[in-house]
Amino acid sequence: MKKERNNVNDTTTSNNKTMEYNNNVTKSIINQTATDIDNDTALEHEAYILVRKAEKKLKRKCCIYSLFHSKNERYIDSCDLYRKAAEKYKMCNQWRKAGLCYENCALIKIKMKESPSNFYKQSYACFSKIDIGYDSKKIFDKMNQFLEKEGQYFQIGKNNENLAIEKENKKKYGEAISFYLQAIKYYEKDGKHEPLITKLQIKLAELMMVHNHPDGPKKVPTMLENVGNSYLKKMITKYTAKDYFGKAILSSIYYSNNPSDGRKYFDKFKKIDKSFIESSIYTLCNDIIIAMENNDINSMKISIRKYKEICGVDEFLAFILSKLIEKMKSRCNIKESTGEDFTNDEDNSIQ
Repeated sequence: MKKERNNVNDTTTSNNKTMEYNNNVTKSIINQTATDIDNDTALEHEAYILVRKAEKKLKRKCCIYSLFHSKNERYIDSCDLYRKAAEKYKMCNQWRKAGLCYENCALIKIKMKESPSNFYKQSYACFSKIDIGYDSKKIFDKMNQFLEKEGQYFQIGKNNENLAIEKENKKKYGEAISFYLQAIKYYEKDGKHEPLITKLQIKLAELMMVHNHPDGPKKVPTMLENVGNSYLKKMITKYTAKDYFGKAILSSIYYSNNPSDGRKYFDKFKKIDKSFIESSIYTLCNDIIIAMENNDINSMKISIRKYKEICGVDEFLAFILSKLIEKMKSRCNIKESTGEDFTNDEDNSIQ
């Protein structure tokens, strides 16, 4: 009996130890998980304390304190505290709070009569992580405002170009076009960025035409002409200039639906580049103008096919030509009900 009792006691003791061990393990797992979860909260709390310290530093106007600390010193300390708070907020993905801290740093820099541009840039980077709404736009405008005062036109251009790319990736083409136009404006203001401006003008002309932008008729032919003029200056791109002169003519005809507008460009480009009239693109433009004057859609299709076989057609030129054929269908009163689809016709397969 004693042995049995001892065995029961031993079993109970071992079970208790096992339960105690399991409870300890569970507690340690719970504590570890809680610690992981609370890391962000702890960082946010630390950032909050730094913000409160920064606020107190800025508000201190006590005579005794001012005896030992200059106003500038208070600004420097407060700015540093806000910066450290912003870094902690960033670590726990509190982007809006981080952006506000950087904005406060920028405002302090303004009071110190120093450049706030760098802090506005960091503030904008934080706000743009969560939205492209009021906060980020306000910071973006302020950042560029101070950069303009400092004469940093290239940086403003770059800021606008980056935002334009972001908008384009989100398929917000109207906004992207506006920011690309601003980028070109500031690159031109800064000077010495012709290749960059030329690249953006090509992109803008395509975006405006493809997405039917209201400023397209006024800007697209001019931008394509500017690209041609820019390419004409260098030996490497001299022959490509003719292609852009041709695109300028064709886009002008498309927007105005008037072939005589294309002829005006002929005289202009002949003076700029005497070899233009010997090029294949000149022949194509001339044939299309004659076809439009005679309302002859078949001869237009033949001219496009010949050009395609000799020179090939890039995506943008293909788009312009397809739009011109749509215009010709309208001019000739050709409806889809006739069974003729010129857009998908083999002769008109330009893409």
